[in-house]
Amino acid sequence: MHKGHLTIGKEALEKAKLDKLLLCPAYHAPLRNLPPLFSAKHRLGMVHSLSENYQGMEACPLEVDHAQVRYTFETILEVQSLYPEHELFLILGTDQFSRLQEWKNIEQLITLVHFLVFARGQDQRPAPCPAGMRMTTMDNSLIDLSSTQVRKKIQLGQDLTGVLPPTILSYLKDNHLIPLSENNP
Repeated sequence: MHKGHLTIGKEALEKAKLDKLLLCPAYHAPLRNLPPLFSAKHRLGMVHSLSENYQGMEACPLEVDHAQVRYTFETILEVQSLYPEHELFLILGTDQFSRLQEWKNIEQLITLVHFLVFARGQDQRPAPCPAGMRMTTMDNSLIDLSSTQVRKKIQLGQDLTGVLPPTILSYLKDNHLIPLSENNP
């Protein structure tokens, strides 16, 4: 979770007046071809370290605990069973929102959640949404940072200061997931 994700999470809590923001790392994202840079256990550990420092955020181990590819629809059904009296929101960037037709069980998913869609990169406006979908386009500043860029910086041993929240950077160092160097003291 990089600083852009953190900014969006904080904005979602504030602007959408959410009671709680569940940070749920995927065990392995179904639409991702490349393997994750870090194990699911470590990605959950990073999210846990972050959530301890931000009120309203909570690490959610549901997908990691299943230790298999899970679809958002399955996770939302599980979250719904844990919080039956709450309205569920799903945060997406416009990049993923434009790919919803590729998601498994999207017709059912749109009946279960209210989408909060944040602008990403040049994608300022989400694609038209299917009938019956509850969706709010969030007014957010564009953040020039992607997970792909962060992974590349990590692989090249580049400075991660200002890219990752301090708690995540500390987690990576404490667990020897990045080398200690002049770039990342």
